[in-house]
Amino acid sequence: MRMPFLRAALEGLMVVVPIGAVVLLVLGILHSLRDATAPLAGEFVHPMVMGIVLFVALCLLVGFIVRSAIGRTARRALEATLFEKIPGYRLARAFTAEGPLGGGDDRPMRPALVAFDDAQCPALVMDSLADGRFVVFLPGSPTSMSGALHVFAPDRVTLLDVPLLPFLKAISSWGVGLAALIESAPAERGNPPGGA
Repeated sequence: MRMPFLRAALEGLMVVVPIGAVVLLVLGILHSLRDATAPLAGEFVHPMVMGIVLFVALCLLVGFIVRSAIGRTARRALEATLFEKIPGYRLARAFTAEGPLGGGDDRPMRPALVAFDDAQCPALVMDSLADGRFVVFLPGSPTSMSGALHVFAPDRVTLLDVPLLPFLKAISSWGVGLAALIESAPAERGNPPGGA
């Protein structure tokens, strides 16, 4: 009876530790910026406010640099050599690509339906192979972050043009809301994940 508790604790740890590390890193940067801007802030502005303003300005500057042609090339090289070796980075990038920070065309994960005999299963297309087959993740319900990976022929995969997070939420809700998403989505059979 201890195994479910241990597994739940480990799964929680895999979520809490990366989030905590990011929070601690941001707080450390803010405190360093606060200390660095204390002489500039003077009596009129609190040093932490000045540090936050500087942090936001730094993020904007880096964001504009990364969006430039040279920045995109440098970002791809940095991702390939460093970031993709960090566990969970690709998954986090996939979620941000779906949201307001995403580039639009680069969709690393695509909601789909996969054909099994006479049934279809909600799935996520993670990648495509050179011969056209798809690497597909079949999420479990209600825990959509666990499941199984399979490789399917393109004729068994129907890509859905629906937002990723509502799709995962419907799977986590034992399918509640999935019918509305599937019925409202244009379907694409046999196209690669980035080809929509």
